[in-house]
Amino acid sequence: MTTRSKAASTAEEISAIQDLMVDLQKRLQRLGGTTNREFSGASGDVNEFVSDALNGIIARIRNGADSVSSKATHLGSDVFKKVSDEVELRPVTMLAIAAGVGFILGLARR
Repeated sequence: MTTRSKAASTAEEISAIQDLMVDLQKRLQRLGGTTNREFSGASGDVNEFVSDALNGIIARIRNGADSVSSKATHLGSDVFKKVSDEVELRPVTMLAIAAGVGFILGLARR
């Protein structure tokens, strides 16, 4: 798997996680609203408990997504640094590889 496809795959995974987070947050807010309506006659402690639990869940999910995003950014910068180091150490080899990849892509495009 190429670096570009790994980065694209990681970006797609992060996007999917963020979409799931938004969906979960909407569902939890609806659940909280339903709970508020159903228990409007109950004590405020129940509403506070549900609200705190929902906020805790949302915070944990958000922190998990931030962690994944941070790891993906770190991975991308590591890959870029490794490629840069290889270009500095072996410029002719890297130029030959780039030319070969370009040639193959040119043939594949036909």
